[in-house]
Amino acid sequence: MALSDFWQIKDNQQFDGKQILNVYQAKRILAGANATMVGQAFIDSIVTPMALPTQPIGLGRTTVEIENLGTPTDFTSIDSSAHVGGVAGQLLPGFVAATIQFNRTRSDMKNGMKRFCAGTESEMTNGIWVAGFLTLLDVIGTALVANWEEASAPGVAVCEFVILKRFCVDPVEDPCTVYRLPINSAEIDANHYVPVTFTTRDRVRSQVSRKVLA
Repeated sequence: MALSDFWQIKDNQQFDGKQILNVYQAKRILAGANATMVGQAFIDSIVTPMALPTQPIGLGRTTVEIENLGTPTDFTSIDSSAHVGGVAGQLLPGFVAATIQFNRTRSDMKNGMKRFCAGTESEMTNGIWVAGFLTLLDVIGTALVANWEEASAPGVAVCEFVILKRFCVDPVEDPCTVYRLPINSAEIDANHYVPVTFTTRDRVRSQVSRKVLA
């Protein structure tokens, strides 16, 4: 597929005085889809089932930013401030994360991974998420690997979630510190997969980028 058939989506959130960022990539299904349609499909299909059921009260959103990886003029920012966390309870630190693994479909790429700001103290025991919370994570995982649709056009698939291979900017560097996404059609076509299964991780983990390191 062409580079212009792929978008990057940034879900900008705030919690406990910290910036929370989850980044996704999506691939075109609907001919003629643009960044606005992809962003709305992401909000309707992913953010809506995520925010109120799994994310804590106090988590806020600002914008969802979408940009086409191959068409510089196809980009937008959508106000997402209405999609706040809705779970009451004793709050966990902002760096605590619930993890979903997106199982790879090819041996030359790693499993995809997303770590979400989600859950409260009552939804974990001895560092393990309780069964009811894992069921909620399953809902998010199922939504992510399904086709994304706009609520205004049910049954019309706009795009689908993909895992892209990242390339080290300096191939000699070990370990690599700076990565980039594919930059042309041949590179992206040969280095992505569409996950069809996922695994919810039961261990409570943390996201290092959300910690304040002094």
